[in-house]
Amino acid sequence: MTKEEFLKLLEKVESGTASLEEISAYNRFYNYFQTEQDWNSSEMGDQQELGRLMHEQISKAISKPGKIIDFRYFIKYAAAAVAVISVAMAVYFFNFKKQPVPVEQMSSLNTVKDVPAGGNKATLTLSNGTLVSLTDAKNGDLLKESGITVTKTADGQLTYQVNGESGGNAEADFNTISTPKGGQYQLLLSDGSKVWLNSASSLKFPTKFKGDVRNVELIGEAYFEISKNKNMPFNVVANGIKVVVLGTHFNVAAYSGEGGVKTTLVEGSVALNNGTVTTLLKPGQQGRATSAGSFEVTEADLKSALAWKNGYFMFNNADLPDVMRQLSRWYDVDVVFENKDKKYEFVGDIRRSNSLAKVLKILELSGIRFELKGRTLIVK
Repeated sequence: MTKEEFLKLLEKVESGTASLEEISAYNRFYNYFQTEQDWNSSEMGDQQELGRLMHEQISKAISKPGKIIDFRYFIKYAAAAVAVISVAMAVYFFNFKKQPVPVEQMSSLNTVKDVPAGGNKATLTLSNGTLVSLTDAKNGDLLKESGITVTKTADGQLTYQVNGESGGNAEADFNTISTPKGGQYQLLLSDGSKVWLNSASSLKFPTKFKGDVRNVELIGEAYFEISKNKNMPFNVVANGIKVVVLGTHFNVAAYSGEGGVKTTLVEGSVALNNGTVTTLLKPGQQGRATSAGSFEVTEADLKSALAWKNGYFMFNNADLPDVMRQLSRWYDVDVVFENKDKKYEFVGDIRRSNSLAKVLKILELSGIRFELKGRTLIVK
């Protein structure tokens, strides 16, 4: 079989149009790469060149022009590695059970209904309880009260601005911005600090900061760039953990049931406090609150921790439940595991701007199948 014939075979398998004989041929190649046989160049062609061509072919199959999904090393088998095949080969031939792809599985690649990616969606709750849909509101000034002007910008940001001396002297009210599943939003606080809010999260904050401290309360996940003010420390309170800063950039992940509050420091310095224990972080470190009441400090994977803010899913040996939690929040779907075998690991990144179907198409190459019923995603 020539390289060209092999690539045509992959096209048919990917599109779900392969015949039984063609799937059988595909499985023979699959089984070949699951052994430790030497690469037979007379039969298969140059390994490196074929791997490069396959990577291009896969990218074409799952991406539109100009939006190539970067999924290098995306599928990873946890127990072993096959050294004789390229990354592109691994994407096609590598799954947890080390079995050929069955005929009935191949048809599932094109049966998943599509769900669009999340976007700028949020609700603002004013101090008097009034709800303002930022998703539906027009761009421009939303309200002016207590010496504060609140504005919605075209790029999905809510800004708070103090109006002169009268605004600075007025009493501060507390507002709350909340994102749903499938939503994100940016916030410019009255002191100039910037906040990026991830899906299914909320931030309670004063319309302006007064006194000797700046306090906000977080549920979920947010990235902060805090304006410096040595006379007024900035505190982020999340699930009983206080992150104390003067002026710095950091990420706080405080989703319930996901291993404790994790603070990742990009620059500057922060102190983590739970009421009894205080721990300092240096740039490039991550501090996680433990169930024992202490903080575990490790070297941070900054790229991974900030991937959501930069528009990516990034998996670094992520298990299947973790991957599904991220997809559930961003695409606003409920996940049900039909098969209890969850021993998969994933490495790589995908743009969050891709629709759910594109993401699932990549994941299905690992041997997992999916079915979408309404807003319920079934992992088969």
